[in-house]
Amino acid sequence: MRMPIYVLLLTMLTIITATLYIGCDGGGGSGGGVNTQSTTINGRIESLVTASSDAGSDFNLAFIKKLFSLIKEAKAQDGISVSAIVDGVTADTDVTDGDGRFTLILDLDTATNVSIVFLVNGVEVSIDIFVEQGSLIEISINIDLGAEPGEEVQIVDMEDEQGPISCETGSIEILKNPNEDLIINGRGEDCIRTAGNCNLTIDPENIVLTNCENCVDARGTSDVTILSPNGDIVCESSEDGFRSRGNAHISVEALGTIEILAGDNGAKADGNASITLLAKLCIIDSSENPIDENGNAVVDISGCLEVLVDPTPLPSPFPMATPAPTPGP
Repeated sequence: MRMPIYVLLLTMLTIITATLYIGCDGGGGSGGGVNTQSTTINGRIESLVTASSDAGSDFNLAFIKKLFSLIKEAKAQDGISVSAIVDGVTADTDVTDGDGRFTLILDLDTATNVSIVFLVNGVEVSIDIFVEQGSLIEISINIDLGAEPGEEVQIVDMEDEQGPISCETGSIEILKNPNEDLIINGRGEDCIRTAGNCNLTIDPENIVLTNCENCVDARGTSDVTILSPNGDIVCESSEDGFRSRGNAHISVEALGTIEILAGDNGAKADGNASITLLAKLCIIDSSENPIDENGNAVVDISGCLEVLVDPTPLPSPFPMATPAPTPGP
């Protein structure tokens, strides 16, 4: 018996749709779980020396060469090709403008070394820098083609501003060199958000969490440790400073001061979550409650040797109050 044409078409359409659905499931391969963040490198070539004087040449000729080189230097920073190389692959390329400025944008799923390569008058010179995913880097450099090989590019100034950090599984460590600070700009979002079984450890000199919705929002069974063994920690948020929910835990420890400037609560924990603060001085300046505990949650600031709230000094541990002394006769 022959199948009606509309039944045949319907059957074929069903097979094609199912095939397309299977082929697009989760993006395929291991790439479905990769969480990349945009990293921006804004740079400027402060000075460029394209030639060196010849010690064996006539003095006048050397002087003319040097003068000519300096005249050209002002224009030489324009039109230089700049590339970012990650694991041997060109991630982005730009050309400097009249002020020697360039911008490189990279999509990274982890912290890595990046080679910045400059093509100057047909000569390639480079320098390696370590960058973290989601960061904003401002860098100023000098280039001297007459320098020793490998020393042609020198960093004059470098500011590294990290963007929001998000983690759901695995472990992440953000470590800095001695005397190197970390600035995390939430850009209106949570500066740090963790969930699932993520373990996040941050250990630089000083830590600034700024322009955050919440400085840290920890959920699930995640564990966040923020250490400043030689400095201070500053948290600026429009909502809660440190927020922990579910079974998550947040530990914040500084040698000096932990300062929380929060639009809502200073430290808030729900469910079975916990938050621990340890420092010589803890300052909590919040529009609502300095400490907010719900359910079985615990916010422990007994490790703060001194506590200032809005900015009234309280004895540690907070919130136990000391009776006022009885006036003498």
